[in-house]
Amino acid sequence: MSFLVIGYIAVAGLFAAVLLGCPVGLAMLLAGFFGFAGMIGLNPALSVLQTATFETASNYSFTLVPLFLLMGNLISASGVARDLFEGAQRLTRGWSGGLAAAGVTASAVFSTVSGSSLATASTMTRVALPEMQKHGYDPRLSTGSLAAGGTLGILIPPSIALLLYALITEQSVGDMFLAGILPGILAYALYVLTIIFMARIWKGAPDTVAYAETTGGALRTLQLFAPALVLFGLVMGGLYGGFFTPTEAGGAGAALALIFALFRGLRWKQLIEVARETIAATGAIFLILIGAEVFGFVLSTSQISFAMVDFVTVNQFTPWQVMGLILLFYVIMGCFMESLAMILLTVPIFFPVIMANGFDPVWFGVIAVVTVELGLITPPMGMNLFMVKGQARDLSMGTIMTGVLPFVAIDLVRLAILLAVPAITLFLPGRM
Repeated sequence: MSFLVIGYIAVAGLFAAVLLGCPVGLAMLLAGFFGFAGMIGLNPALSVLQTATFETASNYSFTLVPLFLLMGNLISASGVARDLFEGAQRLTRGWSGGLAAAGVTASAVFSTVSGSSLATASTMTRVALPEMQKHGYDPRLSTGSLAAGGTLGILIPPSIALLLYALITEQSVGDMFLAGILPGILAYALYVLTIIFMARIWKGAPDTVAYAETTGGALRTLQLFAPALVLFGLVMGGLYGGFFTPTEAGGAGAALALIFALFRGLRWKQLIEVARETIAATGAIFLILIGAEVFGFVLSTSQISFAMVDFVTVNQFTPWQVMGLILLFYVIMGCFMESLAMILLTVPIFFPVIMANGFDPVWFGVIAVVTVELGLITPPMGMNLFMVKGQARDLSMGTIMTGVLPFVAIDLVRLAILLAVPAITLFLPGRM
């Protein structure tokens, strides 16, 4: 049996295992190990397993992952999310659908210190949904807007997804973070416009209630946003000002987040829980990274990526047809799989094809993340829908799915804009 056939069997076995519910990291590890053993032999496969595990766990660049996770968990535990929502209410008071817009605004700001969509959706739903229910908001608008707002966590830097994409494709972390800013702002603006439009259609978003106290004015609003803005300024300013390497920026951000959390009364028990959550999330991501490293030996030895490039060339697919097929795959798989797992699973396979078709790697990274975001809120299996449902137990999943459909539609519009105008993504990296 040729190496290429064994490679195809390994890829098929990997996706079959994932669809049957096997953790992605373990599925990649097993498919990579047995695939390489079938090609080269058992002892070389054991050697690869040992080498990949050690090299991944000891890779200095990957220390960014736990540092950014720790920063987000500390900020979440310190109650900053509630302050952000209060501050956002002050900015959107009087708007049609003002509370829903405040939820998305708070999600956007919270995303600057938390690189996880699932964490953003869960945290902001817990904070904002009770207020919207209290003021009589249509549950479709409230849950749909919060599920969509959570997707900003994977795009607005510092984003764990963009970070991992940069590391596995050897792109600049700084360039990837910059590339996510304007698409993130575009997403936020389109979500707010969608909220205003749907609030008028569903007639379930009162806009005359004084949602937040006005005492303190602009100074109080700035105070509520200050922790997130200061953290974002420290990490991004230090990184682009040349004061920090990416890893040092993550360490500085985590240290400042700890100071904020202690200043706001974080207890020892809460700190232990934050550490536990960070270690668990880091372990899950590193298992995927190790699995991706092992599976990479199968891809390189079998030369599957080169075979895919040859297939595209022989069948005369245009670059945009190739891009369309890849994005369709992302949308479908994104309905069933967590975003980081999707990025780590597919990028090693698709990246050589993308490069062979002349696409910019930084631009494709953002497009891939945006498309995976779309999968996070696409019914029936979008992960963010379940995160919102976990905090809104009294609402049916059908209500949440109906509420998120307008945001799915506007995300398709945003994806089309980013595909048609690559300059939106590449402008800031090009200015550095």
